[in-house]
Amino acid sequence: MKPELITFPDIPNILPGHPIISIAGAGGKTTLMFELAKTLPGIVVTTTTTKVGETQIMSANQQMAFDQFPPGKPSKIIWVSPSLQPQNGKISGFSKEAFPPLAEICRAHGWPILLETDGAACRHIKAPAAHEPNIPAQSNVSFTLVGLDTLGCPINPEFVHRPEIFTRLTETKPNNLITIHSIIKLLEHPEGGLKNIPPNALRIAYLTHAASDERITAANSIAQQLQHYDYVCIH
Repeated sequence: MKPELITFPDIPNILPGHPIISIAGAGGKTTLMFELAKTLPGIVVTTTTTKVGETQIMSANQQMAFDQFPPGKPSKIIWVSPSLQPQNGKISGFSKEAFPPLAEICRAHGWPILLETDGAACRHIKAPAAHEPNIPAQSNVSFTLVGLDTLGCPINPEFVHRPEIFTRLTETKPNNLITIHSIIKLLEHPEGGLKNIPPNALRIAYLTHAASDERITAANSIAQQLQHYDYVCIH
């Protein structure tokens, strides 16, 4: 069954109850996390199972360490992490073992969770390393990001995070140009876009920088050829 093509405003309408939304893949994850947090009704909790820049968490209305959570007076968007003390400019997130208590508290309050699960070094397309993405088993929604602005760019470190893994997964060579076919190969590969997604999670391929008719046409072509996603979202 082909995935349905949707746009960003449609996302709240397709989410299950008590969503725990993992966001993996290319750069743009933090932006998506906080944009989506603003659109969801009620209080939303944001966090990570990797590391984020200490300034990035300031997009939340309230920041707190887990030992202070939940707050007595919650704000619209709450950032929660094991500690707020940065190391080398980064805030560390929850391990898979430490995440379930957070999920239980949020479920009891009816609060959605949005979390980043890997890094991309600001590249708009990436292949995951062996330890990525760190998606908790409790997640019931998974976003995999790819930037359509990478179409036609060479497969090298300037444009691709971990190009050596990318070429292996997509059966391409260094400095080949990124194509619709290579994006599909990346998204569909069990060690690529599908990696570590819980079996029953809603799968969304999230295609960023769809800012031209040509890229929207590319997104339609990708949606027609994907086999293992529920939705393709363009933004």
